[in-house]
Amino acid sequence: MSVSKGSRRSRVELARVLVVDDEADIRELLDLTLARMGLSADCAASLAEARSLLEREHYALCLTDMRLPDGEGLEVVRLIGERYADTPVAVITAYGSTENAVAALKAGAFDYLAKPVALDQLRTLIKSALSLPVDSGSEPASGEEGGYRLIGDSPAIRLVRETIDKLARSQAPVYISGESGSGKELAARLIHQQGARHAAPFVPVNCGAIPENLMESEFFGYRKGAFTGADSERDGFFQAAQGGTLFLDEVADLPLAMQVKLLRAIQEKKVRKVGSTMEESVDVRIISATHRNLKECVDAGSFRQDLYYRLNVIELRMPPLRERSTDIPVLVDALLARLCGTRPPRLADEALQALCAYSFPGNVRELENVLERAIALCSGEHITRDDLRLTPPGADAGTDGRGGAHAEGGANGQGGESLEAVVNRLERQAILDALATAAGDPARAAASLGVSLRSLAYRMARLGLDR
Repeated sequence: MSVSKGSRRSRVELARVLVVDDEADIRELLDLTLARMGLSADCAASLAEARSLLEREHYALCLTDMRLPDGEGLEVVRLIGERYADTPVAVITAYGSTENAVAALKAGAFDYLAKPVALDQLRTLIKSALSLPVDSGSEPASGEEGGYRLIGDSPAIRLVRETIDKLARSQAPVYISGESGSGKELAARLIHQQGARHAAPFVPVNCGAIPENLMESEFFGYRKGAFTGADSERDGFFQAAQGGTLFLDEVADLPLAMQVKLLRAIQEKKVRKVGSTMEESVDVRIISATHRNLKECVDAGSFRQDLYYRLNVIELRMPPLRERSTDIPVLVDALLARLCGTRPPRLADEALQALCAYSFPGNVRELENVLERAIALCSGEHITRDDLRLTPPGADAGTDGRGGAHAEGGANGQGGESLEAVVNRLERQAILDALATAAGDPARAAASLGVSLRSLAYRMARLGLDR
């Protein structure tokens, strides 16, 4: 993240926290906890007192109850967002008030706590909030820290950068929508890098690649002896992401039974290992993504509505490459430099024009595949239009299983057919052969292929065979 040294200084230097709660015992508990962490607190029992204190003092953090005698905690959240945007605010909600928590996060709250307040969660929240950089008038982050960056200067990608800068200052769950290959995981990594959790792990999980019978143990871990083969205790994805970010890619592929367990883990911030009787607290930020329309999955009954609203607190849409075609020249330069090092081949003008005019159904991922193939096919130091082997508009190119067009070539992989296209074609034929042998019975076909029924269904959907 491109910020000045001053903007990365610790918020602990500010040292003051505003506590807003009408219950004296809660104010005392929060004040005492903050004092033990070396922080001083100003306490307000009403919305009016909070307003008065905010006018006189600059705070590193605000903790507010949702219900106040003269208003709602949401008013504090909105007030701070409008006038004191550099101060993160966390809300304290009644136990089980998921709707209030989601409403606060949508209004701009940094995070939330449920009553009765757990001190370990309170300390974790405070430390996370104090880890946020203090704004010193620097420009918005460019997203180049840690080797990850969003390339381009189109209006669409500038909007994505601005949104990521805002999301990085919150702990709210984020849902990233967009077509395959549009950069959803990159956006998730940038949100993590630029936020308070940047020093903790970023754990990406492809939900569609985990066999259903292993999901619970993979997500939550297991105790030794929990099942056959459990020779030692093992942590799951939640424990691996402790203090950091858990990125759930292709979250729409989660089975309904796992969706229930995931919802509870997100709401309670606790997980139970398989074979254990005890729950353990976890502190992770959830970012999810899928190339499918998650709302349509809810309407179809394949995705739980309550989990949808819990994940989709804030949505970030990644634009397809066809909506940011002006970025193609700089993307090409960056990709060629990455693929070839210091002496990349030069792209002929007619080749660049062809790329800019192409629709790229596979988005940036397809652009990279096209360039990689062209590098292998070009003669000398120039890439021509013919080297690109772009599919002519209207041609029946099929798909590469992720929305991208196949390279030109016959059924035997000739004419520059990509490795990915060959693999998808062979996998498609193997599934069709297994279904034919099994007289159309998916369960028998899955058994003959050595995969689970769910895995077979996912592969068929990816290859367009579910129809």
